[in-house]
Amino acid sequence: MRKQGNRIRVNNICRLVLLALAVLASAVGCGASKKEEEQAVHLAVILGAHANAPRANTSLIYDSVLEACGQSGSSISLIVNDGAPYASVVDIPETKAGLSREKYRSIAEDRARQILELADQMLARTGESDLLSAAALAARHLNAEEGGRKELVILDSGLTTVPPLDFTESTLDGIQTEQILDALEEQDAVPDLKGIESVCFYNLGDVAEPQSRITEGDRKRLTEIWKGIFDRAGAKQVEFRTDLPLSAVYAEGEVPAVSVMPVVEQASALVWEEIDLDELDAVSFGEETIAFLPDTDELVDREAAKKVLEGVAGYMKEHPQFRAMLVGTTAKTGDLESCISLSGKRAEAVRELLMEQGIDGTRLETAGTGYENPFYINDQKDGALDETAAAKNRSVILLDASGDMASQIRGHGYLVRGQ
Repeated sequence: MRKQGNRIRVNNICRLVLLALAVLASAVGCGASKKEEEQAVHLAVILGAHANAPRANTSLIYDSVLEACGQSGSSISLIVNDGAPYASVVDIPETKAGLSREKYRSIAEDRARQILELADQMLARTGESDLLSAAALAARHLNAEEGGRKELVILDSGLTTVPPLDFTESTLDGIQTEQILDALEEQDAVPDLKGIESVCFYNLGDVAEPQSRITEGDRKRLTEIWKGIFDRAGAKQVEFRTDLPLSAVYAEGEVPAVSVMPVVEQASALVWEEIDLDELDAVSFGEETIAFLPDTDELVDREAAKKVLEGVAGYMKEHPQFRAMLVGTTAKTGDLESCISLSGKRAEAVRELLMEQGIDGTRLETAGTGYENPFYINDQKDGALDETAAAKNRSVILLDASGDMASQIRGHGYLVRGQ
């Protein structure tokens, strides 16, 4: 018995298996003489019908829905991913015998269209995104069915904003996948997908405003996390489909708000003549662009760093209303107070370089955060400093001083210096 979801009974739906059609055709003199057992299809579809993501493009699942509509005894669960996921269930009953093949096909297509219309009408009711709970709800619906082939399809960005899997607390680059997976298992938060033949995930990482677009590195990390969750959940096969057609976005107020995840762009990947800093959450000047010597605010190559900052200076000259916050960071070594002081000096070093290129210092705010910040990448491994990760934390981050992330930095009481 299902404990959640609105059950919708759909009558007069058809079978769509060629062997079965051949048997039915034999009753009127043109088919096989032996009927074979049909296998039901139990399909669960998670719809990311929430803010910060494109509309769920239900045309992508038409073939899967049509196949289920062609098998009596099948079921389709439509689940909306929001802060409190909910479901509607369609059961496929026995079908009247003796119809033509074309009629069977026509009925199946009509039912599939009706189900997709229902899916398009199902929108988020509760703020935030809890894909982990939506997957658990889908698993309960599928596991409640006896026999048949069980499949899970997800149309969602994958950016969850509810504990225990909350991506708004830090950047994806700072997440250690195995630690996250271990923590989810310890909290018994991994859904039970044993017995489910396949998981097909569409549009992972596809977002809409106000969520900033994620980087390709973020998309890879997001894929790694969800692949790990599904593997530990016991799914037999996991597939991620990207570069697919997207639907339009939801109108403002059409669905409840969802918190945004911070996205950090690497300065080395930007073409400064083409970017709009107002549209970026943060830009990191890490070791590949502006490198600092360990435990100091001394630049490895001052002239090279100045060259890198020409793009920022050019942008700020063309946009005189733009003010920047420069956030210094450090590896997790030594006491926090000294790290905060050191990171503040690193931010000041970058500020000086921008002032040398003609930027008024009153437009450049600095902050020292040490290793207590949303951009920190775990640089501890087996009780020691992981130098590869630590080098990424010897950084300065550029923010829009008027943005939410800059306000968050100020609100945490870090060493902030305004001009």
